[in-house]
Amino acid sequence: MKWTRLAGVAAFVLLFCAACQPKQKKETTPAVVIGFSQLGQESSWRQRNTDSVLEAAADARYRALYRNGDASREQQIKQVRSFIISRVDAIVLAPIVETGWSTVLAEAKKAGIPVILNDRNIAASERRYITSGVYTDAVGEGKKAAAFIKKKFADHTGPVRMVQIYGNKDSSVSAGRSQGFTQALAGDGRFQTVAVRYGDFMISKGEEVIRQLAKEIDLKNIDVIFSHNDDMTLGILKYLKTTAIRPGKDIVIVSIDATQKGINALRRGEINADIECNPETGAKVMNLINLILNKRQFEPAYYLEDKVFSEFDSNLSSVQRKY
Repeated sequence: MKWTRLAGVAAFVLLFCAACQPKQKKETTPAVVIGFSQLGQESSWRQRNTDSVLEAAADARYRALYRNGDASREQQIKQVRSFIISRVDAIVLAPIVETGWSTVLAEAKKAGIPVILNDRNIAASERRYITSGVYTDAVGEGKKAAAFIKKKFADHTGPVRMVQIYGNKDSSVSAGRSQGFTQALAGDGRFQTVAVRYGDFMISKGEEVIRQLAKEIDLKNIDVIFSHNDDMTLGILKYLKTTAIRPGKDIVIVSIDATQKGINALRRGEINADIECNPETGAKVMNLINLILNKRQFEPAYYLEDKVFSEFDSNLSSVQRKY
């Protein structure tokens, strides 16, 4: 019995001492940190694009440092530089304009931090500093808009007078959409662009530029308004509804984005076609970052596919958008 009691005491002491030992910390892999500079929040499309990137980062278990560039290249440059100082693993940049990035992007490259462009591109002369990008197909969107115009005016013999409302001046998407639109209509002398204005992709600016244009030319003589995004289109509609001009009937309205509000206007017959600009870049961006960080093969550019919604569709009532 004596030895049994001693053995029991010894076992208790051993268990007690074991419990007192500091617990070993489990080794964990440090989280991947990405810096994301979004150009701004000028539209519902942009908000959905931001959410897409942040949601995909969370799904990939990446830590995202998100910054709103407030439509300022200078602000975005400061943000990229702060990401470099913070030694993030990758930088995602949605550039407000095409040029002026060389210095800060060279700094990122020197620091060994990959830079992935989101949605928009930069000038060819500055692309040597970026690693890759996930882009919306601005040129393709312009071509799709032109294809609808050709179909709409297939039996029209006279001139087709058009107005283009661009977004941000010097942005890759404004240049691309105009390029695709112009190229697709080239060779057909009926189509004439009589005015170009910039509306910064904003509802208020869309209304402002069409109101000002109405003071310079008679909108009753305009056959087509090609607006480069739905927010500007909504501003244009707001003004036209104060006039005798019936949007979608007296003037053909072609827009880009295919937001829910744009689709609703299409259903009402106020616009005639809405070309999708797909905001869901997030999953492709995170997959690309994974390939880059794991030193796997990747392409220099990835593009999203876009749909076309128009008055020729029979199932618009079933179209539901996330933005």
